[in-house]
Amino acid sequence: MGRSTVLANTEIPRSRNRLRYRARFVADRPNQSPVSSSKQSNGEFHCSIRSGSNFPSTNRIGLEGCFARGGGLRSGDMRAIFAQKAIWVAALGYFVDLYDLVLYGAVRMESLRGIGITGDAAFHVGASLLNYQMAGMVFGGFLFGALGDRIGRKSTLFGSIFIYSTATLLNAWVDDLPTYAALRFLAGCGLAGELGVAVTLANEVLPTHIRGMGSAWIASIGFFGAACSSMISSKLPWRTAYGVGGLLGFMLLVARIRILDPDLFLQAKKGASGASWGSLRLLFGSRARLARLLPALLAGVPIWYVGGILSYFAPEFGKALGVKGDISAGTTIFCGYVGAMAGDIACGLLSQRWKSRKRAVLAFMILGGALALGHPWFLTGADPWLFYGIQGWVGFGNGYFATLVAWVSESFGTNLRVTATSVIANLIRASVIPLTLGFRALIPSLGWVGASVTVGAACFGAALWGALRMEDGFGKDLRYLELDSKKDFSKENTSQSR
Repeated sequence: MGRSTVLANTEIPRSRNRLRYRARFVADRPNQSPVSSSKQSNGEFHCSIRSGSNFPSTNRIGLEGCFARGGGLRSGDMRAIFAQKAIWVAALGYFVDLYDLVLYGAVRMESLRGIGITGDAAFHVGASLLNYQMAGMVFGGFLFGALGDRIGRKSTLFGSIFIYSTATLLNAWVDDLPTYAALRFLAGCGLAGELGVAVTLANEVLPTHIRGMGSAWIASIGFFGAACSSMISSKLPWRTAYGVGGLLGFMLLVARIRILDPDLFLQAKKGASGASWGSLRLLFGSRARLARLLPALLAGVPIWYVGGILSYFAPEFGKALGVKGDISAGTTIFCGYVGAMAGDIACGLLSQRWKSRKRAVLAFMILGGALALGHPWFLTGADPWLFYGIQGWVGFGNGYFATLVAWVSESFGTNLRVTATSVIANLIRASVIPLTLGFRALIPSLGWVGASVTVGAACFGAALWGALRMEDGFGKDLRYLELDSKKDFSKENTSQSR
């Protein structure tokens, strides 16, 4: 049967009069809708909801497409972001998340030598370990995404940080490849729970007109963690660097004890007893929702083309380009993530300025594509400092991840918001698996530069198509639910027929 999207709002007056609202009602089968509606020439419906009906959480039913006015930053907006403890805890969680995620790339060569893997085998084994980690993130994205909507945002953050902190700490004592692979899978599983929940927290606790900046702030602190990871890994032995990451995670676990779930989530959970929460069947069982998922996934793939190929394999690219001197993966990652941190802030500000997620993401996507695909021609025979500097600019151009993830979070109802956001964010990260497989397959025929440009062109082309297909979410009212039309409408229809 078809599914429908209905929105949750608050404080709809309880009266006997019919309340009329202007809304865009998304339904696979509008004739089964419990609300009376008339389609307008612009494709919208004028919907009428009778208060006091048996429709699930009628006192909190709202309307999709209700947009808050405004959009530019006002005096005190940043203070409002900084005053939210949940924002700081989420940001520090993403700091530890990216610290661990980037750490493997920074210590890849050193750690593989430490367990006896050298020479040409190091490249293939290193890529395989990265794929194990990303596979763990796919599994964790589905697991923690569903848990975030079912048991709450706070409890999910506790579970995810415990798993990845434990796995990261144990990496300090690894001595063989199978154990290393298993721990990278577990670390990836734990990492998967952070970003989706963190961005959802920001969207649900902040005022509508500044929530994009809240997500950008979380991502900026996270990218600073990535930069710190590469810097620490260059100063400390690889085992010590893993130990530092595990201890940071356990310290954050203690800091999260006093945070609470957002009121928006708690009120929706209490008032919408008939809705399904964290349901993968509900998320993937509708063509309309799949049409929102696929473009969002494609829009984020270039970020991990840059992070998972251009940065992780920087030493090999340096040799292929004839760079004068050795290139460090850790330094390349540091420069790339410093650029990405600045880019995420700039993209968030541009989104506020233009009052549009879509326009800001497209602008950065075009800039990032030009830099990522064109930079090899400026680096042939270059000095290392020029290589690192251009990598920083490539990172800046691809600094739209926070705005994109916030956009994804705005595209789904409260009962599926963490599920959809976590699944998309981690599928984007896991896209590095087919990217690296395709890249490795093309190297023998096209060489390192030709293979990277070919894969990159495909990534950015698909991403532009995806971003153009997505509906802008700036200022969207998030008080709505994703409902199964067969399950949730039948009770109301029966009630009305009586």
